[in-house]
Amino acid sequence: MRLLSRYVLRQLAAPFVFAVAALTSIMLLNQIAKRFGALVGKGLPWTVIGEVFLLSLPFIVAMTLPMAVLLAVLYAFTTLASSNEITAMRASGVSIGQLLRPVFAAALILTAADFAFVDQGLPATNLRLKALQFDIGRKRPTLTFAEETLNEVTPNSLFLQAGRIYPADGRLRDVTIYEMSGQQGAGRQVIYADSGKMGFEASLTDLYLTLYSGSILQFKGADPGLFQLTYFTVNTIRVRSVGNTLERSGDDVPKSEREMTTCEMLVVVNDTVSAIRTLTEERADRLEQDLRNLLALPRAPTPGLDSGQSRRPPWCERL
Repeated sequence: MRLLSRYVLRQLAAPFVFAVAALTSIMLLNQIAKRFGALVGKGLPWTVIGEVFLLSLPFIVAMTLPMAVLLAVLYAFTTLASSNEITAMRASGVSIGQLLRPVFAAALILTAADFAFVDQGLPATNLRLKALQFDIGRKRPTLTFAEETLNEVTPNSLFLQAGRIYPADGRLRDVTIYEMSGQQGAGRQVIYADSGKMGFEASLTDLYLTLYSGSILQFKGADPGLFQLTYFTVNTIRVRSVGNTLERSGDDVPKSEREMTTCEMLVVVNDTVSAIRTLTEERADRLEQDLRNLLALPRAPTPGLDSGQSRRPPWCERL
């Protein structure tokens, strides 16, 4: 029987490896087609672009692995049936259970490995990919500007809002710029423009904003109640050192469900349930105390709130 088990597993191994490689390659090419233009347009080194696609592989493999198992099983047993090998095995006294026993054993091992990968490895790579995408998004902020949204150009200093943004050529419509820290001691100012255009210089370090048909509302720092209004036809603003270097922030980014393990999600669920239970008990206690005050009854002793959390599975403690 050991010879039969090895033979069946060999029939499954080749189509399984081929299906994983083929399906993963197809989905990876789809990701490259979607992201390559935007990543190259940011002036990133090839190592960073390769890291983005490398960190995308675990998520793709998590989807292609079950499909590869299905294709491998269908192909292997279809081949065995078409070549009458299953008929020969049945004629030799091999039952269907004996034939499927090595398949189920391999499936259990693969299920355990896939669970460990999806629960532990995949959230970690998703978190690294999310942090890297966040860092890339900060490198060229003009490529991630959103319409009708207050976009931060420089931290806590310059903000831009536009009714329409055309990423292809950098044109803007209905532009409003909020400058919170004026240059050379000047006060804060708000710039309005009918239209404009943005672009980087040759070294990709400074951002140029060319505004048309607008006004500048400048508040004087010495007198908060005094401001100066200036109209312009063309106004050019230069913003120096706008994210030309990629600053890596590590994994210090907010986690969503895709970046959490099962144990971490259980902690969030337990904390939420505990908070709801605490608030419910507090509301019931306050309601009882208010009724006692209205009826001139003595105050009831305040019960101790149960702040304990439900226990996590034992394997979470070991992990």
